[in-house]
Amino acid sequence: MIGAFSKLSRKAGRRMAYIIRDDLSYSLGKTEVEFFQEDKPPLDAFFDRTDAYPGTIIRATWVSGTILSPDVMPRRVRLIRGEAMYDWLVVRGGATLVSSRFRDAVEQLDPGRHQFFPVVVEDKKGRAWPGSFFIFNVVGRIDSIIEDRSSFKVTGRGQIENWSYQRVGPWQCTLNATVIGDRACWIEHHHSECWFISDRLAALLQERGLTGFRLDERSDEITR
Repeated sequence: MIGAFSKLSRKAGRRMAYIIRDDLSYSLGKTEVEFFQEDKPPLDAFFDRTDAYPGTIIRATWVSGTILSPDVMPRRVRLIRGEAMYDWLVVRGGATLVSSRFRDAVEQLDPGRHQFFPVVVEDKKGRAWPGSFFIFNVVGRIDSIIEDRSSFKVTGRGQIENWSYQRVGPWQCTLNATVIGDRACWIEHHHSECWFISDRLAALLQERGLTGFRLDERSDEITR
């Protein structure tokens, strides 16, 4: 596990990637945010009727790489526990709330690719929290996992459309740098339900001292 302030590991001349997740030492039992109940129905209806990507029967989710409609996006969230805000927090129900500092880091490396929906964070008394915050949506799916260089079990291939790679034993994952290209954030088509970020973005987040997340499962990138 690599925290936001830990030293990132990088082999000389080799690109790497990480899975970014919420850091429970910041969020669990300390700070929690949620959508207002009255703002959720349009968003839920959008997910119920929207395909994850063209040509699929799989429904969109917060981590499917789908372009989300701004028309259904809530404009506010509320702080229901805690007295502090961080640069990354998971909203109850699956969305990810980020600060303007996090958005700026992503946009510096991956300009215009992903979605940031502005929201007001309200405290328990209904007052707006200082600063700018956004619901962050990583857009796009790629298939960069090199199967013969990774430790995964294949589940459902040849039987279901949404077949997947499932981790087996200690994490070992190798990615095709040519497929990734210059992306700073992405979703793997067959190992979804999480977001990958490049070592460039990981280093920038660390350099700027951003908080609220952890970086797990380091993956090597090689050229094929």
